[in-house]
Amino acid sequence: MFLNFIKRPFTHLPGLVKSFQSQFNVLFSATLLSIVTFHPAFAQTPHPSIQNDLLQNSSPYLAMHGHDPVNWKLWNKDVLKTAQQKNKLVFISSGYFSCHWCHVMQRENYQDPTTADYLNKHFVSVKIDRELNPELDKTLIEFAQKATGQAGWPQHVILTPSGYPFVSFIYLPTDSFQKTLKRIVKLWNTKGNEVESLAKKAALADSKIITSKVNQQHISTNAFQQRLLEQVNQAKDDLSGGLKSTSKFPKAPLLNALLKIKELPEDIEDWLQLTLDQMQSEHLFDHVHGGFYRYTVDPNWQIPHFEKMAYTNALLAQSYLTAGQRWQRQDYLQTAKMTLDYLQTHLFNSQTQLYQSSQSAIDKNNDEGADYLWTKNQLKAKLSAKEFQLVEQAWSLDHSPPYEFGWHPSPISFKESWQKIRAKLQTPVADIPVDTKSILGWNGLVLSALSQAYDVLGNKKYLQQANQLADRLSLLIQQNPAHRALSKTGEPMGEANLQDYAFIKQGLLDYQTLTKNKQYKTTLLFINKTLTEQFYSATGWKYGATPILPQQKGEWLMVDGPIPSPTALVSCLKPKSIKQNQERLLAQAMNYPSYLTTLNCIQKPLNPVK
Repeated sequence: MFLNFIKRPFTHLPGLVKSFQSQFNVLFSATLLSIVTFHPAFAQTPHPSIQNDLLQNSSPYLAMHGHDPVNWKLWNKDVLKTAQQKNKLVFISSGYFSCHWCHVMQRENYQDPTTADYLNKHFVSVKIDRELNPELDKTLIEFAQKATGQAGWPQHVILTPSGYPFVSFIYLPTDSFQKTLKRIVKLWNTKGNEVESLAKKAALADSKIITSKVNQQHISTNAFQQRLLEQVNQAKDDLSGGLKSTSKFPKAPLLNALLKIKELPEDIEDWLQLTLDQMQSEHLFDHVHGGFYRYTVDPNWQIPHFEKMAYTNALLAQSYLTAGQRWQRQDYLQTAKMTLDYLQTHLFNSQTQLYQSSQSAIDKNNDEGADYLWTKNQLKAKLSAKEFQLVEQAWSLDHSPPYEFGWHPSPISFKESWQKIRAKLQTPVADIPVDTKSILGWNGLVLSALSQAYDVLGNKKYLQQANQLADRLSLLIQQNPAHRALSKTGEPMGEANLQDYAFIKQGLLDYQTLTKNKQYKTTLLFINKTLTEQFYSATGWKYGATPILPQQKGEWLMVDGPIPSPTALVSCLKPKSIKQNQERLLAQAMNYPSYLTTLNCIQKPLNPVK
């Protein structure tokens, strides 16, 4: 059955890739805009007398919606019960603090009384922080990709009262959003039974257990490695580094997997160094404050989206430590130091003894990148005449600025002068907005980075930081229940999931190996027991221990994204999950680079707590 949901493409919003239509072969799709993510603005609250369930939530993203006239609900099992009792559709909006268009969506739609009234009348509306509900967000994103070919944030998915998704879209301006909602409601009111039936059929087809005969001829690590290198060779950008694309993401799990291969083909080795050179010298890196931005919107690493994520910096610190040691490159090691210093200075919360999740792209005045950019007049006022003369020439200040709010500083050739200039251009830490929640699993990635830093650099400050973090994570992950995150003041948030246990497990293993401290054997045994008892099932690894939607089933393999696949880190506890999916691993090696070291255990089981 093919139904076109929205006929007209939208070409609003400068700088976006043109919207496109596609058909969902079970029901229908809404027109999607290209992915536009990670730029936090700070929402206005024009309805102070209006309150909903999100008011004073410990998640900064959810709390900012507390005064929306939309009757937002938190995600829990009662949502579907309420929807069924009232025969209402479920409207889920997924976003997060560092998402610019999430804030635009709020100002234009959720704070509009007419739109809010319509949502309240016809839907059970749910707002989720995707970082606190990654399993639900993953389910929504996967549906959107299958239904329309693309997904992003703010991600909106409409569910039937029974919990089956049937339409998705990202950002829409007010008029289009209202028309979209009305067409959805009309369809539900006139063809509700058909929609329910087809949505259920589609969801169950997607989650159908695929059983295959276990191949006794195990894929060797060498075979997987060779396929991975072949696929990288086809996708790599030999001119600018990274992978061929209109935008550039660091792809840290891929870089880290390749850096672990002892003997690389010369062309791959050259490409790896080119990529690392470009990432550290161009504008993916903040040369003033330290730390890597999430990605650049251009293919040459020149135009960053200015948000910084804890996981990006933890993983790339490992990349540069490994590369610096491998090729004896002091510049790589210096980049790793600056990245770790950034994490400690800008994201560490001394109250919780954990690292907070992200730093905003938008300053307190809602100006994108303004905490990191400088106008010509601002530079002239801040620097000495000699210093200004140096940057004027180096940064071509006689030309138009490359960004709305000026120039993004990069090092000049006079190192002594640059250090003085850099110190003068730093925005005070307290002035840059931060998403204050500390996610346990992401802190596991930081623990791995700190442990490696001590091993490679020998600086005891990294050992002290790793000791403190290992103790903290060991305590938190063994709580009953363990939580996904802590708020700024230490309030527990959400439920720990597969990612949290996997990343803390790996962090503690790395800590034990690299610092020679074996004190966490009991914690690791507890984590392994919890993983196999709560997250492993007949349908594969479950992302969350208590899924709510009927189509949320287990997965044998989860792909690498901006962060490593959690199943790659835990599959050796249940090697069957690898054995029966070897063909997929081999065929799609670039989707699963973290499995490069995991494959060994299907032939020789590993002792994970030795």
